[in-house]
Amino acid sequence: MYADESHSTGENLLDPVQPVFCAAGVYVDDQLARQIVDNVKAELPEGHGEPKYTSLSKTPKGRATLLTAFNSLTEEPIRAYVADKQFMVTTKMVDVLVVELAYETGYNMYADGSHLALANLLHAGGRLMGDAAAFDRLLQTFVDAARKRTRASADDLFTAISDYQATTSPEFSHVSDVLRHTRAQADDIIAAIASGRVQDNLDPAVPCLVELCRGMGQILGDFVLVHDESKTIARNRERLLTAHEMEDPARPGHRLERVPVTAIEFSDSSAVPQLQIADWVAGAVRQWAAQRVTGLPDPFAEELEAVVMSWLLGGIWPNLSTVANPQRVEPEPPSRA
Repeated sequence: MYADESHSTGENLLDPVQPVFCAAGVYVDDQLARQIVDNVKAELPEGHGEPKYTSLSKTPKGRATLLTAFNSLTEEPIRAYVADKQFMVTTKMVDVLVVELAYETGYNMYADGSHLALANLLHAGGRLMGDAAAFDRLLQTFVDAARKRTRASADDLFTAISDYQATTSPEFSHVSDVLRHTRAQADDIIAAIASGRVQDNLDPAVPCLVELCRGMGQILGDFVLVHDESKTIARNRERLLTAHEMEDPARPGHRLERVPVTAIEFSDSSAVPQLQIADWVAGAVRQWAAQRVTGLPDPFAEELEAVVMSWLLGGIWPNLSTVANPQRVEPEPPSRA
């Protein structure tokens, strides 16, 4: 499988210009991939350079060329996985603070889906049930505190939590108040990040790639992953290849599902046509999803919807139905491996 990303900002999840991340993978044979890329290049002005999605999507001619290329790929195995970056902040805040606090009391929030329910409540209600600016400062301070190269401290984070909590309505204050009791967990994760023991904790690239690979594995079986150059994926290569050796936090005593990747290689899209196509797919899905986040008019995103929906596996995406219908993890017999 050949994979690429669109709008990667690393752990800077609150970049207002790039609210969505997408990882996309394609499995297209060499001859077809080269033919499609050559056809696109033939439609472009001489000297255009590498036909990246960002440049193609800016002109009517480029957009028409992309749609023609996508129509040539309807029978090929193509999948994508997206992340609403702002929602990912709330999920990470719940994961590293509240879930850890609950676990220490013997309550596994992953097992009954309450971690997702709480993340969705915070995401949906944070600005409506309290001061919006204070909530935004809370999210930004959490991101700053959880990034190794920033200087925000646990003190800054808990000041932001208290400032926000002071603005919340009574019916919501019990939801957000749980954050005020997670100081020990915040100290632990910030120390782990500062020491280098935890890396790329907020970057959506690895979790999205894992789900992308599992989805493609259902079609292809085991495969070699060829990824466009990525420092994040390179740092986490062994983690991806050995995920099945790690304990599943939702099911203590069980291991994580194996990622169906036998090897990870890196290459450049200018030399590998399949990576060029993966760039187009990632860009198209990201543009469609970003329009859903921002609500801003985007006629091309609407044109892309039909093809995007045939590729989309899922995402780190808000879903309020998880509050009324938690995504429970059913127990299974312990593995023998």
